[in-house]
Amino acid sequence: MPAQVRFVTDSIVCVRRRSYLTCSYLVQMPTGVVVVDAGMDSRGRDVQLGLSALGARLDSVRGILLTHWHNDHAAGAEAIRALSDAPVFFHRGDEPQLVGTAGAPGARRWLSERIPEAGVLVLLKGLLGEAVPRPISAAQRVEDRDLLFGDFEVVSTPGHTPGHVSYFYRPARTLFAGDALAVVNHRLRFMARSVTPDKATAKASFAKCLALAPAIICPGHREPLIDGVEAACEAVRPQLLAGAPWPLLG
Repeated sequence: MPAQVRFVTDSIVCVRRRSYLTCSYLVQMPTGVVVVDAGMDSRGRDVQLGLSALGARLDSVRGILLTHWHNDHAAGAEAIRALSDAPVFFHRGDEPQLVGTAGAPGARRWLSERIPEAGVLVLLKGLLGEAVPRPISAAQRVEDRDLLFGDFEVVSTPGHTPGHVSYFYRPARTLFAGDALAVVNHRLRFMARSVTPDKATAKASFAKCLALAPAIICPGHREPLIDGVEAACEAVRPQLLAGAPWPLLG
């Protein structure tokens, strides 16, 4: 089943895979296109679909910004890097998985390589292999508060993974949150308990996202939150302050 394409704004496109409803984003800037997360297809087809929707070419890609290493977000990064010659950006906390030095040995790796990239097992494919299917061969590391391409502020948001980052696109006050939070039925939620190994850190990262006062929130799954963002942020704050129990599902 092909990915779905949706315009978030006139210059921001969301490409969503039916598997896990995983979202990647492309931002059309005056100087070219910036990709935020590169999808679960290791050939980069998700990004190419988004480029077609924007009427843009591969050589217009200026950078590929990764929120974290998980296969459903980063599998296509190396393919797009090779096709566009654009740099890939990520935090060094997830570097072993993204450059291939953390790959699982033996039976686990063998099994991971045989799981298809489309379907319900794609997340298991990445977790079993402990690395993306195509290691990134050339990249730039980011740190909290770095400013990329003049408009994308790096926001360190660990908890889901050690090197998880979000990106705040200042011109449109849009937060590309990856898996630092979830949007479910137009409400902000924590990510699922099973995929949040460091819950205390993830909660602090969630609060950090809210402090940015975004006008649009683009999460790593389901769909962007475009309307009622301020109200949604206010509604979730009491849960952060009260220390509400972590949900089983995001």
